[in-house]
Amino acid sequence: MVGRRVIIAIGLASLGACALWQNGATPEAVADCPSVTRASAWVDQMPKIGSSPHKLIVALKLDDARPWLLTPTTSADPALLVLDLSPGGPAFPGKAGYRETASDVPRRAVSIMCGGRERLRIDNITKVM
Repeated sequence: MVGRRVIIAIGLASLGACALWQNGATPEAVADCPSVTRASAWVDQMPKIGSSPHKLIVALKLDDARPWLLTPTTSADPALLVLDLSPGGPAFPGKAGYRETASDVPRRAVSIMCGGRERLRIDNITKVM
C-alpha cells in the first residue's frame, strides 16, 4: 500500500515538473501596444547652479492601466532617437518617460517603437529655457 502511494506521488511530481518546464519554455507573448494619447519631447535648458548638463526628456501618456518603459535602441542616424516601448518599469500606470543627457549632436526626432514597428514619431522637440 505504501509502495503504491510512493509511485503515485512520484508520478504526480514528475507531471508537475513537466508542466513547470513547459510553461518556462514557451516564448513570452509580445506585448500588446497601447495607443498613445499624448506625446512630447523637450530639451531642458533651464539655468542651473553649477555646470549641470542639459537633459532631453520624452514623456508619453498611454491608453493603458499598466506602467510602461522606454528603452533606447541603436539608430544609424545620431539625430534620431529610437525608443522601444515595453510593459514594466518605474513609471506610473498609463505613462512612460525617458531622459538622457543632451548630446553635442542635437536630436531632430524621436521614434517610438512597439511590437517591432514604429508607432509614433515626434518631430517637434522644443527647447525650454
